[in-house]
Amino acid sequence: MVGPLRRSLKSGAGLLEFSRLAFRQQHAACVCSIGAGNEPRRQKIIATSGLFLFLAVGTSLKAQPAIESSPDLGFSLFNPVPANRLRELSTDRPGKSHSSITVDAGHFQIESDFLNYTFDPHGSGDITTHAYSVGTPILKLGVTNWMDVELGLALFNSLRQSDGSSSVNASNGGAGGTITARGFGDTFLGAKINAFGNDGGDQSLALLPFLKLPTAASGLGNGYAEFTVNAPYTIALSKPWSLTVEPNVGLLRNSDNTTYRGDYGLIVNLNRPVFIKGLTAAVELAVDASTERAAATKMSFDPSLQYLVSKNLQLDVGVYLGLNNATPRYNPYIGVSYRF
Repeated sequence: MVGPLRRSLKSGAGLLEFSRLAFRQQHAACVCSIGAGNEPRRQKIIATSGLFLFLAVGTSLKAQPAIESSPDLGFSLFNPVPANRLRELSTDRPGKSHSSITVDAGHFQIESDFLNYTFDPHGSGDITTHAYSVGTPILKLGVTNWMDVELGLALFNSLRQSDGSSSVNASNGGAGGTITARGFGDTFLGAKINAFGNDGGDQSLALLPFLKLPTAASGLGNGYAEFTVNAPYTIALSKPWSLTVEPNVGLLRNSDNTTYRGDYGLIVNLNRPVFIKGLTAAVELAVDASTERAAATKMSFDPSLQYLVSKNLQLDVGVYLGLNNATPRYNPYIGVSYRF
């Protein structure tokens, strides 16, 4: 599920939008541009990553046949797609980008992190953040041949932010040099609406509107509802490459949690099968910018692997690597997806 991080040792309620962090920033692009003070090593990573994506797309893109689509055979929540007609398993894991393919009508799918850890030494005022989450399931239900509905939960989250001074517990509303918070995160309600390519062809497009409900424990959220819309477009390149380009926009709280502000981003994902049957590798560049003047743009480079164990089971592992000081330094995760 997710988006920009917000840190403040002075705020009792909005220390960190931790539920977004726990959701791997799925529902609002996370990351952004290069600041003037970035390290040369990270600038080289950005340049290399950008060159890799440019060359891969430039050398692999070919003329695409007309978009194909199978007729809607009337499958629905109450008339499920039979097992022998299910699409290939398509998930929004790993990485920040989403699939543009919906869950088959009448079927249920769960996608979740086993464990997600974030380390960020670049907070304002020399604040260092350690955060992890266990169990962040996204529950999906296929409603029609072209739409599914989704519920995102963050079951357990732990946050520790420090500047080297004394310690307090955020849930008690104290103030000090170290803040800790634990508990349930925010909840996400959404849907995936496929525009074309759900049942065939080399291109597909979907819209994913999401509403964040402020259900997080004290210190883990900002206490307000937020809204995002993602639009993943996927195109098959020269075999075996595939490219996803995903713009997104959002209406989020500002860093001081005093009003709403606009947010926009772009995710580019390039992937292909590697080594053995069922194993796919991917790289992403993710950018996130805000209309808030004081908010820095964020950028990350996100490699990942996913392995299709069976027709309905997928395992994955990956890491988000911050490319500037506005983005957490690293965020590894491991997860699973299963279709019922």
